Amino acid sequence: MAKKERPLSDTSKTILEFLKESDEALTLAEIKEKFPEANSAHLTALRNRDLVVAEQTEKEVTTIAKRKVNTYSAVEIENVDEEEESAE
Repeated sequence: MAKKERPLSDTSKTILEFLKESDEALTLAEIKEKFPEANSAHLTALRNRDLVVAEQTEKEVTTIAKRKVNTYSAVEIENVDEEEESAE
């Protein structure tokens, strides 16, 4: 029994038209600049239907990444001599 294929989403169709009009292959990040709602699932759907081809390419890109860092702030220290005098 043949598996029924779901129709392409409007976003997938829009991305396909954009890629057809493009002079060069684009990364997902480049596609997202034009279509912020685009994600890898849209491209996977197109690739699974043999409408686009994916090729691994080495490309220099600038990335912003989250990472854990230490933050520092001053601690208020009371004068120890004054505390000792008030305790006596």
